[in-house]
Amino acid sequence: MGPTLADRLREQLVRELPALAALQPGGVERLPAILDSWLAGSGMDPEATAGLAADLLGAGPLEALLADERITEIMVNGPGDVRVEVDGRLQPTDVRFASEPRLRAVIDRLLAGTGRRLDESMPTVDAVLADGTRLNAVLPPVALAGPLLTLRRPRRATLSLADLVRLGSVPRAVAAFLHAAVIGRCNIVVSGGTGAGKTTLLAALAALVPTDQRIVTVEDVAELRIDHPHVVAQQCRDPLAAGVAPIDMRALLRNTLRMRPDRIVVGEVRGAEAADMVAAMNTGHPGSMSTVHANSAGDAHSRLEALVSLAWPSVATSTVRGWLATAIDVIVQCERDQSGRRVVSEVVAIDDYNFGAIFDRAGEPELLRRPPRRCLDRMSRHGIDFTLDPASRAHVA
Repeated sequence: MGPTLADRLREQLVRELPALAALQPGGVERLPAILDSWLAGSGMDPEATAGLAADLLGAGPLEALLADERITEIMVNGPGDVRVEVDGRLQPTDVRFASEPRLRAVIDRLLAGTGRRLDESMPTVDAVLADGTRLNAVLPPVALAGPLLTLRRPRRATLSLADLVRLGSVPRAVAAFLHAAVIGRCNIVVSGGTGAGKTTLLAALAALVPTDQRIVTVEDVAELRIDHPHVVAQQCRDPLAAGVAPIDMRALLRNTLRMRPDRIVVGEVRGAEAADMVAAMNTGHPGSMSTVHANSAGDAHSRLEALVSLAWPSVATSTVRGWLATAIDVIVQCERDQSGRRVVSEVVAIDDYNFGAIFDRAGEPELLRRPPRRCLDRMSRHGIDFTLDPASRAHVA
């Protein structure tokens, strides 16, 4: 049995999508009209034609999942296994793809117009879709069970620090300290595992920066949504994307220093760019922020030390530790609790080479211990007289 009309059209779309996406302007938006012209004279009734067009141009079997606002993440583990995250918990679904080519076609359609590339020479890709959905895809032979696709849905509304307090993610006393740390221009690193809420908390903290200050963000793939009137966003450019030279995090960070930033916000540090971030924190950009993957605040500090050493392998470990000790003031650890809720589990302030535990959810969850003197001194220099008196912490703006 030969290929059906739908199969032939899918193959044609896959072949022509890159060229269509490159059309400026509106190449991708023209796809429905182009498909109509291909279907002209096919003999199909209008209802069947409309259904075929929806299947070919949309996300195929994933359309119903994408329409469900309860779903925060979609994970396709090959054509026969699709799972979703709802309320922080993973669930299987009945959704299936008919074949690996059908799944690959959906991935190609979703990527069209993002400027990102996925093929045998570059079998992994990160991208952000027009609605803010974060996409990751992996092709065989890197992916053993067929193409893999992960879609992380953006929040419908940006969460403020006060929202996180109301949701139980951040204790009120901890939120008051973090608010004072942001206004007092302490350098903050938010750490945690994948999906622990690092980006959400980072955006909420950055939104507290005074409105007369300029924030410049640097990300591998733009994901931060900061509710602030003066945010300048930058993202990296993939190697070989559109046949032009790549722009990595280190290049963006160096360029950021020429853009007169008051605060630098790095979406995630995971390579040698950690050295440039630490240098920026130490040389005139106090109050900068970033995230890093780690299992605890202590692990975050150790990982940053290792990443800085990647950039400057000839520098002594003791020197790298000294730079980190003076650059980072506060580390905030995020994790998921047993119910799947994203919470702040630990806050540590660094006073030179000493770690001062300010908050530990596992130990004494309601206790806000005295922050190290350096944090208080930095806050004071910027007009913030933070006190541990609970009555003064009754409100979080």
